[in-house]
Amino acid sequence: MRPSNIPQTPGSYVLVLRNPKPRVLKVGRLGSLAFPPGTYAYVGSAMGGLARRVRRYLKPIERPHWHIDALLPAFQPAALWLFPSPVRRECDVARLLARIPSITAVEGFGSTDCACPSHLFIITGIEKAPLFETLKGALSCPEALEICYS
Repeated sequence: MRPSNIPQTPGSYVLVLRNPKPRVLKVGRLGSLAFPPGTYAYVGSAMGGLARRVRRYLKPIERPHWHIDALLPAFQPAALWLFPSPVRRECDVARLLARIPSITAVEGFGSTDCACPSHLFIITGIEKAPLFETLKGALSCPEALEICYS
């Protein structure tokens, strides 16, 4: 990931990851979870600045804190969708993703501090580009930015 392309402003984001093979990973208090191969979308917020949060994902995690920290060493980044905003929109994004029939929530992942069922989703049957455009439109966020990594 190239942090120079990423705005310093606060906002929410979707980290799109690829899992190339079946895995079982320990995810904090959720315990051991099975992750089938596929494309995943993790929704988060970066109210301290998008660039700062993304920089955290670029280096090895010394002390895992968030659920996503369990996936980062094993999954490959595919894209980063940035939604700059002074308002936290991560739950809005998670609700939008949860409504799409071909997207499956990983129950309890990344949502221990809100009422959302999940902030991690398995994407099947839909291409990344149209999904990004759908979210961008639904959030009325013309300044949204997509950074692709593979």
